[in-house]
Amino acid sequence: MKKLGKILLVTPLAFSLVLPTTGVFATESNDVHVKVAEVEAPKLELTQEKKEDLYNKYVKIVADVAAQYPDSGIFIEPLDTFKDEYFMSPEDYRAFAVNLATSSIVVAPETPSDVITPLATGIKTKYANITFGGSSRSIAVTGTFTIDHFLGRMGFTGVKSLTSKAADSRGTWRQSGYNEKIYDAGETMNVSVGGTYTENGVSKPDNFDLNFYCSGTGEIS
Repeated sequence: MKKLGKILLVTPLAFSLVLPTTGVFATESNDVHVKVAEVEAPKLELTQEKKEDLYNKYVKIVADVAAQYPDSGIFIEPLDTFKDEYFMSPEDYRAFAVNLATSSIVVAPETPSDVITPLATGIKTKYANITFGGSSRSIAVTGTFTIDHFLGRMGFTGVKSLTSKAADSRGTWRQSGYNEKIYDAGETMNVSVGGTYTENGVSKPDNFDLNFYCSGTGEIS
C-alpha cells in the first residue's frame, strides 16, 4: 500500500490570488481575469464607515460566488471578526473568494524519515499545505494513538485524540470533528477530519481523509 502523508489544498491556476499590484475584471459569466498593473495599488483608508461599506459589498460578493459554486459551502464571517488586513478592493476580494471556493484537497506522499519511536501511546503530527497560487499556509494535524502487539506485530488499537490547527497566523482552521477506522490488521489508521478554513473573513468548510501507518515494530508514520 502506498503511504500518504502531507495534504495540499490546490486552487486552479486560472484563479490565482490577486496581489496588491493587480487588477481584476469580471465578465458577465463571472469568469475572473487577472491583469498586472504598472503601479502599486493605493492602500485603503479604513474608517468605520468605509469598513461597513466594503463589508456590505463583500457579503454580496460571497453570496454570488457561493451561488456560482454551490458545492463549496463558502460563507462570510461577521464584520466584528474582521481585522484591518482583511480589507481589500471588492475586485480582489471576489478573486480571493473564487480561489477559496474552487480549492480542493490533495494528499501527497510522505518522506521516509517522518516516523517516531514506538510507544504504547504514539503521537504523530502531519501537515496540510493550503496553496493559493504561489503562496501557502500550513495546518498541523496531530494524532495520539494507542498501539499494542497482536497478530505477531505492533498495530493501532484506537485514537485517544486528534486535533488540527493552523500552523501560521494568516488564516485559521477550526476542526469540527473526526472519524477513525482501522485497516490492514492494525497497520493503517484512517481518519476523516472535518473543519472550516477562514482567511480574510471568508470561510470554507471541508473534510479530508488522512492515513497514519504503524510499522511492525510500532513506528507511526
